[in-house]
Amino acid sequence: MPAKPRSAAATLLAAALLCAPARANDSAAELDAGGLVLVPEPGIALASEDLSIGLDRIDVSYVFRNRVDESRTVRIAFPLPPIDGRLLSASALKLPQAERANFVGFTATVDGRPVEPALEERAFVGEREVTDLLRRHGLPFNPLRFADLAAAEKRLGQADWAELVKAGLFPEGASTTEAPNDGLWRSEAKFHWLQTFPPGTEVRIAHSYAPVSGFHLLDPKEAARAGYRATYCLDGAGLAAIRRLHARAPNASGHLRAFVVPYIVTTARNWAAPIGRFTLTVDKGTPDAVVSFCRTGVRRIGPTTFRWEARDYVPDHDLRILIVLPGPGPMGIR
Repeated sequence: MPAKPRSAAATLLAAALLCAPARANDSAAELDAGGLVLVPEPGIALASEDLSIGLDRIDVSYVFRNRVDESRTVRIAFPLPPIDGRLLSASALKLPQAERANFVGFTATVDGRPVEPALEERAFVGEREVTDLLRRHGLPFNPLRFADLAAAEKRLGQADWAELVKAGLFPEGASTTEAPNDGLWRSEAKFHWLQTFPPGTEVRIAHSYAPVSGFHLLDPKEAARAGYRATYCLDGAGLAAIRRLHARAPNASGHLRAFVVPYIVTTARNWAAPIGRFTLTVDKGTPDAVVSFCRTGVRRIGPTTFRWEARDYVPDHDLRILIVLPGPGPMGIR
């Protein structure tokens, strides 16, 4: 039985909170991101989702179907991963496009036509919002935009600087003569737009972005730890492959490069009913790499690609794709 029609204006944008866990042991932080979000909407079903994950790009294609007999106009959103200066400014983190507000290079299309979503940026110290304070002093919302931050610090007067320190945006005792100072606020941003779903019609939405993938050094001893294996569902064959890769590694440190690409899928439960057809394709990038993630029944479909498929899928847990690469490489994500 179709859902009882209701006013489309009653549907509100979901405020999705994404975590930003930091890894230790010479690692960058990994920042969670995912798909499109809205509050639960019983009239719109997600008929299919095709998700492709690689180290450099994540591509998602959806087919939505309006199941009721009137149009629905809803605000949908793509939340960017939160950037917390208190946690991340001293990490090895490198954003894909650090000096842009759209630091993951997010793009979207609806039925093949590009959309230009609005961008909402806000900033917080703890739970206290400091958006207006940053805007008034011309500071970047993203505390990892170091070049913009340093330029703003050079032109700040002592009175302005004292106000920012008192508000908790910079460390106590910091001054404009010290360069650069670390911003201590957290930025939260999301792209959003109003989307109309005509009755009984399919709407195709696609989006793409560069993931902020965590990088850490790995050796077989660490990979064999029970907690590590459980996190990435690393089985015996995967551990053996890591040992072989390590045996061939030419770098003197004895470590491999391990990347983690996170993706949030559980937000899809906000759409009506299960996902009719869900396809996940993972590309490990090079045939010598080792890949592991928590899904059963994964098929190899190419030298570097793997696929997992499900019908009437209700996302039960989010993804963390582990990709272990051979040979030495620079510290950092890219």
